Amino acid sequence: MEFYRACFRSKIRWDKLRLSLPDEIEKTLLHIRRSNRSTGVTGALLMVDQHIVQILEGQPGPVLDTVYCVMNDPRLEDIEGIIHEPADFRLFPNSLMFFRDLSDGVAASQNAVLRPLLDHPGALTRDEAYLAFSHFAGELQAGRLTNAMLMI
Repeated sequence: MEFYRACFRSKIRWDKLRLSLPDEIEKTLLHIRRSNRSTGVTGALLMVDQHIVQILEGQPGPVLDTVYCVMNDPRLEDIEGIIHEPADFRLFPNSLMFFRDLSDGVAASQNAVLRPLLDHPGALTRDEAYLAFSHFAGELQAGRLTNAMLMI
């Protein structure tokens, strides 16, 4: 099966949020997860400072359709692609949209691979993005293994 991976960052347009930030996040994640369930897209969304960094994985068509939807979201601006390439596997195979709010800076400052998200979220490189998302993918995998062991 052919997979495609797209990762981008964008700046949040605070003046375009209609709800409080927690409500906006909850409503958006519900919509994203519902849409991803029907299209087979998986991924993760990280919020840092004034930016979001998102990775999407799945069949090329649905992933690129999702990227197009994001590009037309009035709540975001300065959208810049970081990764656009075929992928052999999914980093987030069981996550319709993993979310982590790193805006307080605590988690990012305590882990070296997350540090670039805090230091320069608007200029994240491909390698820095892969390291950050791989960190969370590994965290999810460890949690799944622990759950599997507890089920024995």
